[in-house]
Amino acid sequence: MNKIFKFLALIVLIQSCTYEPVYLNKNYNFKFAKINTEGDARINNSIKNFLKNNTNGDKSYNLYFKSIKRKEIVTSDTKGDPTIFKLIVELQYRLNHNNKKINEDVIIKQIKYKSIKDKFELSQYEDNLIKNLSNIIAQDILFSTKILSK
Repeated sequence: MNKIFKFLALIVLIQSCTYEPVYLNKNYNFKFAKINTEGDARINNSIKNFLKNNTNGDKSYNLYFKSIKRKEIVTSDTKGDPTIFKLIVELQYRLNHNNKKINEDVIIKQIKYKSIKDKFELSQYEDNLIKNLSNIIAQDILFSTKILSK
């Protein structure tokens, strides 16, 4: 009898809860009317383009963000040449709606990578990493805005 009661209670609990996959549903019913930026131009442009291309709707927000990019040497070889780098992208952002501050947050993303002897190839690789980190940060902004707009 106890097993049947537990089973029925579990069924009732599962049926009464609604499950909505947050990351799967990428339907954003808002837009960013005004985006002001400060800091690294490549990161800012990448984030702005991602946000404008992935939003549309009636509700509009104003967004201000400041990006900071740092490249650090993690390890060096015996000659003093760097072997592993760490790329850190920090974004401080503020979200406004009807001239009221809705959210203010800092997002920090970092990645470690090995050095490449060819400096041009290393530069291209770093540009690709910056673009990927910028897209991840933009997705985080969209996700937090979607949660706040509900």
